Amino acid sequence: MLSYIALLGRIFLIGVERIIIKGLSEKDNNIIVTFLFFFLAIFFFLPFIIFSKKPDNYSFLKVVLITSIIYTNSFILYVKSISISEVSLVTPLYNFNIFFLVILTAIFLDEKITFLKITGLILLIYGSSFLTRRESLFLSIKTLLKNRGSQIMIISSLLIAIGRTIDGSITKMGVSPLFYAFFLYLFITIILFFIILFKRKLKETFLLLKKKTFLSISAGFTNAYSYLFLLIAFKNIDVSIAEPSTMLGTIITLIFSRLIFKEEIKYRFIGALIMILGTYLIFLKI
Repeated sequence: MLSYIALLGRIFLIGVERIIIKGLSEKDNNIIVTFLFFFLAIFFFLPFIIFSKKPDNYSFLKVVLITSIIYTNSFILYVKSISISEVSLVTPLYNFNIFFLVILTAIFLDEKITFLKITGLILLIYGSSFLTRRESLFLSIKTLLKNRGSQIMIISSLLIAIGRTIDGSITKMGVSPLFYAFFLYLFITIILFFIILFKRKLKETFLLLKKKTFLSISAGFTNAYSYLFLLIAFKNIDVSIAEPSTMLGTIITLIFSRLIFKEEIKYRFIGALIMILGTYLIFLKI
């Protein structure tokens, strides 16, 4: 029961996370928002880190450094995409990390591409055509790909897939997911901090934190605990169920984007459901 409650918690947090980021985003502050997103999340990790068994060795930190560079770039693009486009348009495209993940894991982790996975990938592409609904499938996808925010989110999802591929190889080595996540977030925070120093935006960072304290803390909270809830869910729920279920957070995002930002979500809602079905087929094991 606890695992299913945790899964529901993750779905909700993932759903509202994008709305919070949209609320935090202002002109040219993508790096600052990304920094706060990870920096404040570290504090929510600390209670679990303090009372957890420490790793026997820390050799995995070399890999964490590489992954943190990838994720830093990915999430800067992720925040930028949300800040310049409608949330209901670009959020479903985040699911394309699954599209790239299938291809990358087949190449680097020797995972098989099955008929169900191919069907799922086709549904991902077809569902995306509903995000910018036009007279034909081709024109819909063409319009989608011409959107700047969509382009950025797709690149972000590709980088996420690369990071997830590395995550998968680390997990097989028996590294604690909790400590891996903590050090990943810590390294990302350090990288972003030096970028902010280089760009002389430290004052702007404090001003945004002061101006939007609640949203900033909420961003860190959703970032940290959505991941921790996933860890709890994985204890008793198969990945083939938990991972596609997480995509239901997109539906929550669409609903809030309609209520708060008055975005038109009619066809995007349908597209998101089709993409979620495609994700389910990709992870389905029969």
